[in-house]
Amino acid sequence: MIRKMMFCLFLGMCFAPAGQADSSNSPLSQYQQAMNYLLGRNGSEKSPQKAAAIFKNLAEHNWKSAQHMLGNLYYKGQGLEKNDLLAYKWLSIASRDNLHLAEAVYQKRKDLQARLSEMHLKQVEQWIENWQPVNQKNRTSPRNEL
Repeated sequence: MIRKMMFCLFLGMCFAPAGQADSSNSPLSQYQQAMNYLLGRNGSEKSPQKAAAIFKNLAEHNWKSAQHMLGNLYYKGQGLEKNDLLAYKWLSIASRDNLHLAEAVYQKRKDLQARLSEMHLKQVEQWIENWQPVNQKNRTSPRNEL
């Protein structure tokens, strides 16, 4: 019973309309706003560019869902310029330590690997291995973007 109530509360938080989202500018409300921009829902204009900017900020702070969305936007060239290297990077980072997400992006990562040169693939794999979120101490380069 308690699990069911917690699940309902979780769904209510995740899928609240824009006007009912937490107004404290929390990462969750930012993610919801990005989805609203991406889909043009809940009274928001449809703006993949605005969505991509919000997803990028959240991705850099280690929000897995935002990393996944950002990787998909780079993969499709939606809201920003199509970029196979950045798509591979963000999809890979998103799927770290997340089996379900790793399975979900497996085919996209495989397609991207086939399109990247061996040199670029080694470069991005090294970058992924060393990547740390913005809020982590000892970040090697503050705005390191391939």
